[in-house]
Amino acid sequence: MTSKCIHHHAANCVARLPVVAIVGRPNVGKSTLFNRIVGKRKAIVGDRPGVTVDRLESACRIGQRDVMLVDTGGIGEGTHDVMQPAIDTQVAAALEIADVILFVVDAQAGATPVDAVIADQLRRHQAPLLLIANKAEKPGSEIEFFSLGLGDPLAVSAAHGEGVRDFMAALEALIPPAHDENSSEAEENIVASVAVIGRPNVGKSTLINAWLKKQRMVVSDIAGTTRDAIDSTMAYREGVVRLVDTAGQRKHGRISDIIEFVARVKAVQAFRRADVAVMLLDGGEGVVEQDMRLMQLALDEGCALIVAVNKLDLLDDEQWRYYAERLDFRMRGMSDIPVFRITAKHGKGVKRLLDEAVKAAHRNSFEITTGALNRWLADAQQAQHPPSDHGAVVRLKYASQIGSRPPAIKIFCNRPKGLKTSYKRYLEQSFRNSFDLSGVPVRFSFSAGKNPYKS
Repeated sequence: MTSKCIHHHAANCVARLPVVAIVGRPNVGKSTLFNRIVGKRKAIVGDRPGVTVDRLESACRIGQRDVMLVDTGGIGEGTHDVMQPAIDTQVAAALEIADVILFVVDAQAGATPVDAVIADQLRRHQAPLLLIANKAEKPGSEIEFFSLGLGDPLAVSAAHGEGVRDFMAALEALIPPAHDENSSEAEENIVASVAVIGRPNVGKSTLINAWLKKQRMVVSDIAGTTRDAIDSTMAYREGVVRLVDTAGQRKHGRISDIIEFVARVKAVQAFRRADVAVMLLDGGEGVVEQDMRLMQLALDEGCALIVAVNKLDLLDDEQWRYYAERLDFRMRGMSDIPVFRITAKHGKGVKRLLDEAVKAAHRNSFEITTGALNRWLADAQQAQHPPSDHGAVVRLKYASQIGSRPPAIKIFCNRPKGLKTSYKRYLEQSFRNSFDLSGVPVRFSFSAGKNPYKS
Protein backbone atom coordinates (compact mmCIF):
# COMPACT_ATOMS: atom_id res chain seq x y z
CA MET A 1 0.00 0.00 0.00
CA THR A 2 1.05 3.58 -0.63
CA SER A 3 -0.41 6.92 0.50
CA LYS A 4 0.18 8.00 4.09
CA CYS A 5 0.34 4.67 5.92
CA ILE A 6 -1.64 1.51 6.55
CA HIS A 7 -4.09 1.71 9.43
CA HIS A 8 -2.36 -0.45 12.03
CA HIS A 9 0.77 1.67 11.82
CA ALA A 10 -0.82 4.98 10.88
CA ALA A 11 -0.11 7.04 13.94
CA ASN A 12 3.29 5.46 14.50
CA CYS A 13 4.80 6.36 11.12
CA VAL A 14 4.33 10.09 11.57
CA ALA A 15 7.19 12.35 10.51
CA ARG A 16 6.96 16.09 10.92
CA LEU A 17 8.49 17.75 7.92
CA PRO A 18 10.84 20.69 8.48
CA VAL A 19 9.68 23.84 6.68
CA VAL A 20 11.91 25.64 4.17
CA ALA A 21 10.51 29.09 3.30
CA ILE A 22 11.53 31.25 0.33
CA VAL A 23 11.53 35.05 0.79
CA GLY A 24 12.66 38.02 -1.27
CA ARG A 25 11.38 41.10 -3.02
CA PRO A 26 9.16 40.67 -6.11
CA ASN A 27 10.52 39.40 -9.41
CA VAL A 28 13.80 37.96 -8.10
CA GLY A 29 12.86 34.42 -9.16
CA LYS A 30 11.35 32.93 -5.99
CA SER A 31 8.78 30.88 -7.91
CA THR A 32 11.37 29.74 -10.46
CA LEU A 33 13.57 28.51 -7.62
CA PHE A 34 10.55 26.84 -6.01
CA ASN A 35 9.86 24.97 -9.26
CA ARG A 36 13.52 24.01 -9.64
CA ILE A 37 13.63 22.50 -6.13
CA VAL A 38 10.30 20.69 -6.38
CA GLY A 39 11.06 19.48 -9.89
CA LYS A 40 7.63 20.38 -11.21
CA ARG A 41 6.10 23.51 -12.63
CA LYS A 42 3.76 24.19 -9.71
CA ALA A 43 4.25 27.93 -9.21
CA ILE A 44 2.95 30.53 -11.64
CA VAL A 45 5.98 32.28 -13.09
CA GLY A 46 5.93 35.60 -14.93
CA ASP A 47 8.10 38.62 -15.68
CA ARG A 48 6.24 41.19 -13.64
CA PRO A 49 6.01 41.80 -9.88
CA GLY A 50 3.05 40.25 -8.12
CA VAL A 51 2.46 37.42 -10.57
CA THR A 52 2.64 34.78 -7.81
CA VAL A 53 -0.86 34.89 -6.41
CA ASP A 54 -1.31 31.43 -4.86
CA ARG A 55 -0.06 30.40 -1.45
CA LEU A 56 2.14 27.50 -2.49
CA GLU A 57 3.57 24.70 -0.45
CA SER A 58 4.86 21.31 -1.55
CA ALA A 59 6.41 18.31 0.14
CA CYS A 60 9.67 17.44 -1.59
CA ARG A 61 13.05 15.82 -0.99
CA ILE A 62 16.31 17.70 -0.55
CA GLY A 63 19.06 15.09 -0.83
CA GLN A 64 18.12 12.57 1.84
CA ARG A 65 15.82 14.94 3.75
CA ASP A 66 12.07 15.34 3.29
CA VAL A 67 10.84 18.91 3.73
CA MET A 68 7.84 21.13 3.14
CA LEU A 69 8.89 23.88 0.75
CA VAL A 70 6.88 27.12 1.02
CA ASP A 71 6.89 29.98 -1.49
CA THR A 72 5.92 33.14 0.41
CA GLY A 73 5.65 35.15 -2.81
CA GLY A 74 2.20 36.63 -3.28
CA ILE A 75 1.66 37.83 0.29
CA GLY A 76 0.78 41.43 -0.46
CA GLU A 77 2.77 41.59 -3.69
CA GLY A 78 1.42 43.45 -6.67
CA THR A 79 -0.43 46.14 -4.69
CA HIS A 80 0.19 49.86 -5.11
CA ASP A 81 2.61 51.74 -2.89
CA VAL A 82 2.73 49.09 -0.21
CA MET A 83 5.99 47.40 -1.11
CA GLN A 84 7.47 47.62 2.36
CA PRO A 85 4.41 46.35 4.25
CA ALA A 86 4.26 43.46 1.76
CA ILE A 87 7.91 42.62 2.40
CA ASP A 88 7.38 42.88 6.16
CA THR A 89 4.47 40.45 5.89
CA GLN A 90 6.44 37.99 3.81
CA VAL A 91 9.42 38.00 6.17
CA ALA A 92 7.17 37.69 9.22
CA ALA A 93 5.43 34.68 7.65
CA ALA A 94 8.77 33.00 6.97
CA LEU A 95 10.01 33.62 10.51
CA GLU A 96 6.75 32.25 11.90
CA ILE A 97 6.86 28.91 10.11
CA ALA A 98 10.35 28.20 8.82
CA ASP A 99 13.08 25.92 10.07
CA VAL A 100 15.29 27.20 7.24
CA ILE A 101 14.90 30.40 5.18
CA LEU A 102 16.04 30.93 1.59
CA PHE A 103 16.57 34.66 0.97
CA VAL A 104 16.56 35.20 -2.80
CA VAL A 105 18.11 38.28 -4.40
CA ASP A 106 18.55 39.32 -8.05
CA ALA A 107 22.20 39.17 -9.18
CA GLN A 108 21.39 41.10 -12.35
CA ALA A 109 19.79 44.00 -10.49
CA GLY A 110 22.38 44.03 -7.71
CA ALA A 111 21.83 44.74 -4.02
CA THR A 112 18.91 47.13 -3.45
CA PRO A 113 17.74 49.08 -0.39
CA VAL A 114 14.82 46.64 -0.05
CA ASP A 115 17.26 43.72 0.04
CA ALA A 116 19.15 45.50 2.82
CA VAL A 117 15.96 45.96 4.85
CA ILE A 118 15.02 42.28 4.48
CA ALA A 119 18.55 41.27 5.44
CA ASP A 120 18.36 43.42 8.56
CA GLN A 121 15.08 41.80 9.62
CA LEU A 122 16.42 38.30 9.07
CA ARG A 123 19.72 39.04 10.79
CA ARG A 124 18.02 40.30 13.95
CA HIS A 125 16.11 37.04 14.28
CA GLN A 126 19.18 34.90 13.57
CA ALA A 127 17.11 32.35 11.66
CA PRO A 128 19.15 29.68 9.81
CA LEU A 129 19.25 30.83 6.20
CA LEU A 130 20.96 30.74 2.84
CA LEU A 131 21.47 33.84 0.72
CA ILE A 132 20.71 32.92 -2.89
CA ALA A 133 21.95 35.24 -5.64
CA ASN A 134 19.64 34.18 -8.46
CA LYS A 135 20.05 35.04 -12.16
CA ALA A 136 23.82 34.81 -11.62
CA GLU A 137 24.68 33.73 -15.16
CA LYS A 138 27.51 36.32 -15.20
CA PRO A 139 30.53 35.11 -13.16
CA GLY A 140 31.15 37.12 -10.00
CA SER A 141 27.75 38.85 -10.05
CA GLU A 142 27.02 37.59 -6.53
CA ILE A 143 29.99 39.34 -4.92
CA GLU A 144 28.27 42.62 -3.99
CA PHE A 145 25.77 40.73 -1.81
CA PHE A 146 28.49 40.09 0.76
CA SER A 147 27.57 43.61 1.95
CA LEU A 148 24.27 42.28 3.34
CA GLY A 149 26.17 40.55 6.13
CA LEU A 150 24.42 37.20 5.78
CA GLY A 151 27.41 35.07 4.90
CA ASP A 152 28.55 33.84 1.51
CA PRO A 153 25.95 34.36 -1.25
CA LEU A 154 25.38 31.30 -3.41
CA ALA A 155 25.40 32.03 -7.15
CA VAL A 156 22.48 30.27 -8.82
CA SER A 157 20.54 30.42 -12.05
CA ALA A 158 17.22 28.82 -11.16
CA ALA A 159 16.00 29.17 -14.73
CA HIS A 160 18.99 27.33 -16.25
CA GLY A 161 19.98 25.07 -13.35
CA GLU A 162 23.44 26.56 -12.87
CA GLY A 163 24.80 26.29 -9.32
CA VAL A 164 21.74 24.36 -8.15
CA ARG A 165 23.67 21.23 -7.13
CA ASP A 166 25.94 23.16 -4.75
CA PHE A 167 22.97 25.12 -3.44
CA MET A 168 20.98 21.94 -2.72
CA ALA A 169 23.95 20.42 -0.86
CA ALA A 170 24.28 23.55 1.29
CA LEU A 171 20.54 23.52 1.98
CA GLU A 172 20.52 19.85 2.99
CA ALA A 173 23.22 20.55 5.55
CA LEU A 174 20.99 23.13 7.28
CA ILE A 175 17.80 21.06 7.41
CA PRO A 176 17.03 19.52 10.81
CA PRO A 177 15.98 15.87 10.73
CA ALA A 178 12.26 15.17 10.58
CA HIS A 179 10.96 14.15 13.99
CA ASP A 180 10.16 10.45 13.75
CA GLU A 181 7.97 9.23 16.55
CA ASN A 182 8.25 5.51 15.82
CA SER A 183 10.80 4.74 18.51
CA SER A 184 9.25 6.82 21.31
CA GLU A 185 5.71 5.64 20.77
CA ALA A 186 6.02 2.14 19.39
CA GLU A 187 4.68 0.70 22.63
CA GLU A 188 1.59 2.90 22.58
CA ASN A 189 -1.50 1.57 20.86
CA ILE A 190 -2.48 4.76 19.04
CA VAL A 191 -5.93 4.16 17.60
CA ALA A 192 -6.27 7.51 15.79
CA SER A 193 -4.56 10.84 15.19
CA VAL A 194 -7.09 13.69 15.38
CA ALA A 195 -6.60 17.32 14.33
CA VAL A 196 -9.07 19.98 15.49
CA ILE A 197 -9.27 22.84 12.99
CA GLY A 198 -11.25 26.04 12.62
CA ARG A 199 -11.07 29.80 12.68
CA PRO A 200 -9.86 31.65 15.80
CA ASN A 201 -12.27 31.78 18.75
CA VAL A 202 -14.56 28.98 17.62
CA GLY A 203 -13.71 26.94 20.73
CA LYS A 204 -10.90 24.59 19.61
CA SER A 205 -9.01 24.86 22.90
CA THR A 206 -12.24 24.45 24.88
CA LEU A 207 -13.07 21.26 22.97
CA ILE A 208 -9.61 19.78 23.45
CA ASN A 209 -9.65 20.66 27.15
CA ALA A 210 -13.06 19.01 27.48
CA TRP A 211 -11.66 15.83 25.97
CA LEU A 212 -8.56 15.87 28.15
CA LYS A 213 -10.57 16.37 31.33
CA LYS A 214 -12.75 13.40 30.51
CA GLN A 215 -9.86 11.12 29.59
CA ARG A 216 -6.70 10.37 31.54
CA MET A 217 -3.71 12.21 30.06
CA VAL A 218 -0.94 9.81 29.07
CA VAL A 219 1.67 11.98 27.35
CA SER A 220 1.39 15.72 27.77
CA ASP A 221 3.77 17.11 25.16
CA ILE A 222 5.21 15.67 21.97
CA ALA A 223 7.31 18.35 20.35
CA GLY A 224 7.97 18.39 16.62
CA THR A 225 10.28 20.31 14.36
CA THR A 226 7.55 22.66 13.18
CA ARG A 227 7.46 25.72 15.39
CA ASP A 228 4.85 25.65 18.16
CA ALA A 229 3.57 22.17 17.20
CA ILE A 230 2.90 20.34 20.46
CA ASP A 231 0.85 17.14 20.21
CA SER A 232 -0.83 15.35 23.07
CA THR A 233 -1.97 11.78 23.59
CA MET A 234 -4.69 10.63 25.93
CA ALA A 235 -6.19 7.37 27.06
CA TYR A 236 -8.99 6.03 24.88
CA ARG A 237 -10.50 2.66 25.72
CA GLU A 238 -7.75 0.05 25.22
CA GLY A 239 -5.41 2.48 23.49
CA VAL A 240 -4.63 6.17 23.09
CA VAL A 241 -5.68 8.99 20.79
CA ARG A 242 -3.16 11.51 19.52
CA LEU A 243 -4.43 15.10 19.37
CA VAL A 244 -2.44 16.67 16.54
CA ASP A 245 -1.74 20.31 17.32
CA THR A 246 -2.53 22.83 14.59
CA ALA A 247 -0.28 25.45 16.23
CA GLY A 248 -2.51 28.43 16.83
CA GLN A 249 -1.44 31.84 15.64
CA ARG A 250 0.29 34.46 17.69
CA LYS A 251 -1.18 37.96 17.74
CA HIS A 252 0.37 39.93 14.91
CA GLY A 253 -1.07 43.39 15.40
CA ARG A 254 0.25 45.37 12.48
CA ILE A 255 0.33 42.42 10.09
CA SER A 256 -3.02 40.95 9.10
CA ASP A 257 -2.21 39.20 5.81
CA ILE A 258 0.08 36.75 7.57
CA ILE A 259 -2.63 35.04 9.62
CA GLU A 260 -4.34 33.02 6.89
CA PHE A 261 -1.05 32.20 5.17
CA VAL A 262 0.55 30.83 8.34
CA ALA A 263 -2.68 29.04 9.29
CA ARG A 264 -2.71 27.27 5.93
CA VAL A 265 0.89 26.06 6.18
CA LYS A 266 0.44 24.84 9.74
CA ALA A 267 -2.85 23.19 8.81
CA VAL A 268 -1.12 21.27 6.01
CA GLN A 269 1.51 20.13 8.52
CA ALA A 270 -1.22 18.93 10.87
CA PHE A 271 -3.21 17.18 8.13
CA ARG A 272 -0.14 15.24 7.05
CA ARG A 273 0.16 13.90 10.60
CA ALA A 274 -3.54 13.22 11.18
CA ASP A 275 -6.01 10.49 10.23
CA VAL A 276 -9.05 12.72 10.69
CA ALA A 277 -9.76 16.44 10.98
CA VAL A 278 -12.57 17.78 13.15
CA MET A 279 -13.75 21.05 11.61
CA LEU A 280 -15.14 23.19 14.42
CA LEU A 281 -17.68 25.88 13.49
CA ASP A 282 -19.23 28.56 15.66
CA GLY A 283 -23.00 28.09 15.87
CA GLY A 284 -23.40 31.80 16.56
CA GLU A 285 -21.76 32.76 13.26
CA GLY A 286 -22.31 31.88 9.63
CA VAL A 287 -20.16 29.59 7.51
CA VAL A 288 -17.58 31.62 5.58
CA GLU A 289 -15.31 30.90 2.62
CA GLN A 290 -12.30 30.39 4.90
CA ASP A 291 -14.14 27.50 6.59
CA MET A 292 -14.79 25.87 3.23
CA ARG A 293 -11.18 26.28 2.11
CA LEU A 294 -9.94 24.66 5.30
CA MET A 295 -12.31 21.72 4.89
CA GLN A 296 -11.29 21.20 1.28
CA LEU A 297 -7.63 21.42 2.26
CA ALA A 298 -8.11 18.62 4.81
CA LEU A 299 -9.67 16.39 2.16
CA ASP A 300 -6.98 17.30 -0.38
CA GLU A 301 -4.30 16.24 2.12
CA GLY A 302 -5.95 12.86 2.66
CA CYS A 303 -7.67 13.43 6.01
CA ALA A 304 -11.09 12.09 6.80
CA LEU A 305 -13.33 15.00 7.82
CA ILE A 306 -16.17 15.52 10.25
CA VAL A 307 -17.83 18.80 11.20
CA ALA A 308 -18.83 19.90 14.70
CA VAL A 309 -21.01 22.96 15.22
CA ASN A 310 -20.14 24.47 18.61
CA LYS A 311 -21.97 26.86 20.97
CA LEU A 312 -25.39 25.40 20.23
CA ASP A 313 -26.66 26.85 23.49
CA LEU A 314 -26.83 30.11 21.51
CA LEU A 315 -29.31 28.68 18.98
CA ASP A 316 -32.97 27.75 19.34
CA ASP A 317 -34.49 25.01 17.14
CA GLU A 318 -35.52 27.36 14.36
CA GLN A 319 -32.09 29.03 14.23
CA TRP A 320 -30.40 25.63 14.15
CA ARG A 321 -32.57 24.48 11.22
CA TYR A 322 -31.61 27.60 9.29
CA TYR A 323 -27.92 27.13 10.15
CA ALA A 324 -28.02 23.46 9.12
CA GLU A 325 -29.64 24.33 5.79
CA ARG A 326 -26.97 26.92 5.02
CA LEU A 327 -24.20 24.53 6.05
CA ASP A 328 -25.62 21.76 3.87
CA PHE A 329 -25.77 24.17 0.92
CA ARG A 330 -22.17 25.35 1.39
CA MET A 331 -20.88 21.76 1.72
CA ARG A 332 -22.56 20.47 -1.43
CA GLY A 333 -20.21 18.42 -3.53
CA MET A 334 -18.14 17.24 -0.56
CA SER A 335 -17.86 13.63 0.56
CA ASP A 336 -21.03 13.29 2.67
CA ILE A 337 -19.37 14.94 5.64
CA PRO A 338 -20.98 13.97 8.97
CA VAL A 339 -22.15 16.96 11.07
CA PHE A 340 -22.48 16.92 14.86
CA ARG A 341 -23.81 19.41 17.40
CA ILE A 342 -21.87 20.21 20.57
CA THR A 343 -21.45 22.77 23.32
CA ALA A 344 -17.81 22.32 24.30
CA LYS A 345 -18.01 24.78 27.21
CA HIS A 346 -20.54 22.55 29.00
CA GLY A 347 -19.18 19.25 27.71
CA LYS A 348 -22.34 18.45 25.74
CA GLY A 349 -21.76 16.07 22.84
CA VAL A 350 -17.95 16.05 23.18
CA LYS A 351 -17.66 12.35 24.16
CA ARG A 352 -19.73 11.26 21.18
CA LEU A 353 -17.72 13.58 18.91
CA LEU A 354 -14.46 11.92 19.96
CA ASP A 355 -15.97 8.48 19.33
CA GLU A 356 -17.08 9.59 15.87
CA ALA A 357 -13.65 11.07 15.11
CA VAL A 358 -12.01 7.73 15.93
CA LYS A 359 -14.53 5.92 13.71
CA ALA A 360 -13.77 8.35 10.87
CA ALA A 361 -10.04 7.70 11.30
CA HIS A 362 -10.70 3.97 10.95
CA ARG A 363 -12.81 4.58 7.85
CA ASN A 364 -9.90 6.50 6.34
CA SER A 365 -7.72 3.39 6.76
CA PHE A 366 -10.25 1.23 4.94
CA GLU A 367 -8.92 -1.84 3.14
CA ILE A 368 -10.89 -4.20 0.90
CA THR A 369 -10.18 -7.55 -0.69
CA THR A 370 -9.73 -7.62 -4.44
CA GLY A 371 -12.73 -9.90 -4.85
CA ALA A 372 -15.10 -7.65 -2.92
CA LEU A 373 -13.79 -4.59 -4.74
CA ASN A 374 -14.46 -6.09 -8.17
CA ARG A 375 -17.90 -7.30 -7.15
CA TRP A 376 -18.69 -3.70 -6.22
CA LEU A 377 -17.32 -2.49 -9.58
CA ALA A 378 -19.51 -4.93 -11.49
CA ASP A 379 -22.60 -3.94 -9.49
CA ALA A 380 -21.87 -0.23 -9.96
CA GLN A 381 -21.62 -0.66 -13.74
CA GLN A 382 -24.76 -2.76 -13.81
CA ALA A 383 -26.66 -0.08 -11.89
CA GLN A 384 -25.39 2.68 -14.17
CA HIS A 385 -23.46 1.94 -17.37
CA PRO A 386 -20.57 4.25 -18.27
CA PRO A 387 -21.53 6.80 -20.96
CA SER A 388 -20.08 6.05 -24.39
CA ASP A 389 -17.03 7.91 -25.69
CA HIS A 390 -18.18 9.38 -29.03
CA GLY A 391 -20.11 6.18 -29.72
CA ALA A 392 -17.42 3.82 -28.44
CA VAL A 393 -18.25 1.60 -25.48
CA VAL A 394 -16.32 2.32 -22.26
CA ARG A 395 -15.64 -0.78 -20.19
CA LEU A 396 -14.29 -0.84 -16.64
CA LYS A 397 -12.48 -4.17 -16.49
CA TYR A 398 -10.83 -4.53 -13.12
CA ALA A 399 -10.08 -2.64 -9.90
CA SER A 400 -7.32 -2.87 -7.32
CA GLN A 401 -6.69 -1.00 -4.07
CA ILE A 402 -3.28 0.68 -4.23
CA GLY A 403 -3.32 2.80 -1.08
CA SER A 404 -4.84 3.59 2.29
CA ARG A 405 -5.15 6.79 4.33
CA PRO A 406 -6.97 7.76 2.22
CA PRO A 407 -8.25 4.74 0.26
CA ALA A 408 -6.85 4.76 -3.28
CA ILE A 409 -8.41 2.64 -6.02
CA LYS A 410 -6.97 1.99 -9.49
CA ILE A 411 -9.41 0.93 -12.20
CA PHE A 412 -8.28 -0.63 -15.47
CA CYS A 413 -10.48 0.32 -18.40
CA ASN A 414 -10.33 0.40 -22.19
CA ARG A 415 -10.82 4.16 -22.65
CA PRO A 416 -9.74 6.08 -19.51
CA LYS A 417 -9.62 9.44 -21.30
CA GLY A 418 -13.18 8.96 -22.49
CA LEU A 419 -14.54 8.46 -18.97
CA LYS A 420 -16.68 11.46 -18.11
CA THR A 421 -16.20 13.43 -14.88
CA SER A 422 -19.83 12.86 -13.93
CA TYR A 423 -19.34 9.09 -14.05
CA LYS A 424 -16.18 9.30 -11.96
CA ARG A 425 -18.17 11.20 -9.34
CA TYR A 426 -20.83 8.51 -9.52
CA LEU A 427 -18.25 5.80 -8.85
CA GLU A 428 -16.82 7.68 -5.86
CA GLN A 429 -20.28 8.19 -4.39
CA SER A 430 -21.25 4.57 -5.01
CA PHE A 431 -18.04 3.38 -3.35
CA ARG A 432 -18.60 5.52 -0.25
CA ASN A 433 -22.22 4.45 0.07
CA SER A 434 -21.43 0.76 -0.43
CA PHE A 435 -18.72 0.67 2.23
CA ASP A 436 -19.90 3.38 4.66
CA LEU A 437 -17.02 5.80 4.01
CA SER A 438 -18.71 9.11 4.80
CA GLY A 439 -16.23 11.95 5.16
CA VAL A 440 -13.40 9.96 3.54
CA PRO A 441 -11.59 11.42 0.48
CA VAL A 442 -11.46 8.34 -1.78
CA ARG A 443 -8.88 8.57 -4.59
CA PHE A 444 -9.70 6.96 -7.96
CA SER A 445 -7.26 6.61 -10.84
CA PHE A 446 -7.91 5.07 -14.25
CA SER A 447 -5.46 3.21 -16.46
CA ALA A 448 -5.56 1.67 -19.94
CA GLY A 449 -2.75 -0.70 -19.00
CA LYS A 450 -3.19 -4.45 -19.14
CA ASN A 451 -4.74 -6.12 -16.14
CA PRO A 452 -1.76 -7.49 -14.17
CA TYR A 453 -4.05 -9.99 -12.42
CA LYS A 454 -5.71 -11.37 -15.56
CA SER A 455 -4.10 -14.78 -15.24
